[in-house]
Amino acid sequence: MNRLKISIYYLQELNYRLAYAIVGTFFLFSTTYTYKQSLIFIFLPKGLSHFVSTGLTEIFFTYIQLCTIFSFSFGFGITLIQLYLFLRPGLYAFEAKIIFNLFITAIIFYICLYIFLFPIITKILWELFSTYSQNFTAIDLTFEPRLHDYLSHLQQLNKILILSFPCLIALNILQTYTSRQTWVKYRGIAYITAFSIAALITPPDVLSQTLIGFPLIIFYEIQLQIWSLYEGYKKQLLIRQPIKSHKDPYRHKKQS
Repeated sequence: MNRLKISIYYLQELNYRLAYAIVGTFFLFSTTYTYKQSLIFIFLPKGLSHFVSTGLTEIFFTYIQLCTIFSFSFGFGITLIQLYLFLRPGLYAFEAKIIFNLFITAIIFYICLYIFLFPIITKILWELFSTYSQNFTAIDLTFEPRLHDYLSHLQQLNKILILSFPCLIALNILQTYTSRQTWVKYRGIAYITAFSIAALITPPDVLSQTLIGFPLIIFYEIQLQIWSLYEGYKKQLLIRQPIKSHKDPYRHKKQS
């Protein structure tokens, strides 16, 4: 009977925490929808004055899509935090500390990513592709960007940035349980895996896959170099440690 009461209590607590996450997600959705035009203005590239819409319901569904992505991204983080708070009493101290450090690292990582790196990547990609779209010298063509297409590209970039942190964690876990010689030996398989991941999260074109797969390969090589430097540093520490002399207790008894 006591076990049943405890189970009901924990189920009620889990329902409450999930309800908090759902209410928070809907609150974020309503807030972002209220300020939807200001939110789009933040993501506008510099120098762009207008977008083109060709469908009757395109603007409405574009607003809905933008607010849904924004609110559900934050809602997913709120849900993970609520699950951590629910499971924390049953975890060991070191497990709770590891998960807490992961949450803090992820928050700092995504804040720095979206505040500093995301505007730079958006600006570079916009200038790169808009230059080729506007330079029509042979014939008279006018480049008119569509709002839906622009936000679709931002959504793909957002998906890539969201998956970057889990990829880093997965590489670090593999690094912990494998040897550096294995990474060097199967380097070609790692390259193929990087481009396979890029093919799954990008449109089916060579340029998008290259823009995603090439940074993954660079990070893979950086991990190898950092790993080799760390192992060399540990070897130097072991060499510099003093050799402890072990006394023989039987010899000491014989002398006494």
